[in-house]
Amino acid sequence: MLQRLLPLLSLQMGSVVWSIPSCTSRTYAAAGASMSLVKDLREKSGAPISDVKSALVEANWDPESAYQNLRKKGLAAASKKASRLAAEGLVGIATAQHKAAMVEVNSETDFVAKNERFRALVKSIAHTALDADLPTASGTNEINIDDLASQCTPSGLSASDAVAEVAGSVRENIKLRRGFRVESEAGLIASYVHTSPAPSLGRMAALVALETSSSSLTSEQQSEAKEIGQKVAMHAVAMKPRYLSPETVPAEALEAEKQVLRDQAKSEGSKGKPKPANIIEKIISGRINKFYEDSCLVKQKFVMADDQSVQEYVKIAGLQMGIDLQVGSFARMQVGEGLEKAEKDFAAEVADTIRSAA
Repeated sequence: MLQRLLPLLSLQMGSVVWSIPSCTSRTYAAAGASMSLVKDLREKSGAPISDVKSALVEANWDPESAYQNLRKKGLAAASKKASRLAAEGLVGIATAQHKAAMVEVNSETDFVAKNERFRALVKSIAHTALDADLPTASGTNEINIDDLASQCTPSGLSASDAVAEVAGSVRENIKLRRGFRVESEAGLIASYVHTSPAPSLGRMAALVALETSSSSLTSEQQSEAKEIGQKVAMHAVAMKPRYLSPETVPAEALEAEKQVLRDQAKSEGSKGKPKPANIIEKIISGRINKFYEDSCLVKQKFVMADDQSVQEYVKIAGLQMGIDLQVGSFARMQVGEGLEKAEKDFAAEVADTIRSAA
């Protein structure tokens, strides 16, 4: 009897011995593959790890389907946050031989502005603004933001979709706010970035394009001219000019300023007697020059030599190099400029972050 049972028992024991390692091996392999998929998708999407795991489970561990689901959720989350004020962020610039571009991308907090994914977004949109042949507004060099948002970025996504994807990843409202491009036929492009956490990124920046009638410049002249342009860009960041020259001031802005000066002159009449209209117009004519000196780049006193205007500085510096030189165009940006920032204490900010993550 025992002899009959031994082969069967041996067979049963054999199946136990062989089945246990086989099952254990498959379990460990699945776990290893799962961790690898989570890691890869986390790096690709930038989404929180809990969201990545959930997306993979829902997609039956198909990484491409999980990625698309994360994108859809990110876009939906971004649209919900779109009404929240985004007044932090970064300015990014991109330059080439004959042109340069600058964009502002806003976030809700300066913490997100330190995120590498956000920084990469700003850089990619700056290069998109540089490469896209989009028209700019006369006098301001501003790119239509809707046109820029529709352009394809290096990632293959449109700028607007790239912004929404990062917004979903960092769980904040991210907004592409402005874009500018300047060009120089002479190839004299200069830039300056202030408070720069990384190359070509910062909270304030300016682009300057210089022009000359000289048909060809030596490499030394080009280098010197670009150095002059960089100083003018530094000046623009510091002094905040609104226009390039008196000729580029929009008619409505000029008339609004004249009306302010007119009202001031009327209120200055002695003993309650109003000044005659012809006297008021003469006063306005004199004071409007002060407006130009405050608001127009080429008329401003140069910060590095306040006995000269910017226009005079550039002209004299060019003559010393043996060429005629003038400022052709410029653009200036400051993060959050013109946006009203809500005051918020740290505890409230943490509470808001926790609520939005819930």
